[in-house]
Amino acid sequence: MSKILYVPILKWKKGEQEALKNLFSEQKNKIIPLIEIIEDEEAKVILDSLRNCYENPIFIDTIQVEENDRSFLSTILNTSKQTNQQLYPVLYFNDLNLDTLPQLLSLTNRIAIKIPVPEGIEGPTYNELFNTIKTLKSNYTSTIVDIILDVGIITEKNIANILLTVIKEVLNHYLLKETFYNSIIISSTSLPEDLSSLLQAGDKKHFPRYDIKLFYNLIRDRNFTSIADRFIYSDYGVTKFTDSDIDFSRLKYSILPKVRYTTYNEYIVLKGKRDHILGKNIKDYADLASEILNSNYYFGENFSFGDLEIKERATGKKGPGNHRQWVTISANHHTAVVVSQLSNFSI
Repeated sequence: MSKILYVPILKWKKGEQEALKNLFSEQKNKIIPLIEIIEDEEAKVILDSLRNCYENPIFIDTIQVEENDRSFLSTILNTSKQTNQQLYPVLYFNDLNLDTLPQLLSLTNRIAIKIPVPEGIEGPTYNELFNTIKTLKSNYTSTIVDIILDVGIITEKNIANILLTVIKEVLNHYLLKETFYNSIIISSTSLPEDLSSLLQAGDKKHFPRYDIKLFYNLIRDRNFTSIADRFIYSDYGVTKFTDSDIDFSRLKYSILPKVRYTTYNEYIVLKGKRDHILGKNIKDYADLASEILNSNYYFGENFSFGDLEIKERATGKKGPGNHRQWVTISANHHTAVVVSQLSNFSI
């Protein structure tokens, strides 16, 4: 496998599944997806859906369906061993003190530990957290430990500057001269949580990608040259905050189409428009696809599965598509952009 460049964080829903499934093989070989399980399904059902989309190793996070114990995660890991699927669990500070931790670690040879940035006001201090991780590593020397520094949402330049300083302090004080970890995964997103309130019908907005800029700043910092090869970029993609949890059957009108399109420097979000008198959309998914196709930022039909879909829906070779299909298109294109961007990056 090629060097891992990217850890895309994906909610495990149908749209994201199809986005992952339709990546080109060379793109798949440069990522380890971090899958967030958000529905309490049977372990075999989850594992079958994972195998159908992606056969390489995967980070798996079940915190959204089990907060107080890890029986569900243990079941998934145990079942994955029987089916020879490589799953690496995402753990949190509270997991490191569970009586069931030895059982979890017996089911995998690699874990990722998620750490909030900045330090949580009600959580453990960084001293407590990193000392606990080092103790764990000393007790389980064969377990590979990846550190996820979870930065959250960065939509403003001044916030990006503050968080960059905090991350550098964490690296300097706790990770720079240490050997207990395998990689440092920097996770964030620069897409706002509530896009609907920021865009009027028919609007198009550009959001700077502070997430990738922050990562570039870290990897170029000469103070971290000795650990730069252990940095891995991660983000929440373009589908973390979508309308996928809405019960569309209860709405008088359908949700206005929204399309997210990633470039090397920006997230571009386009929103459809409805004629309320006629009761129909006058700017639908096909129109938004056409706008992207005819723009100077379109990557071309051969760049990704998502980009070919955009062309075919813009030109009428396929229907305009629905919300789930556009989740697939947006997420697939986004992953392809990040892989391309990081593949061509040089310090």
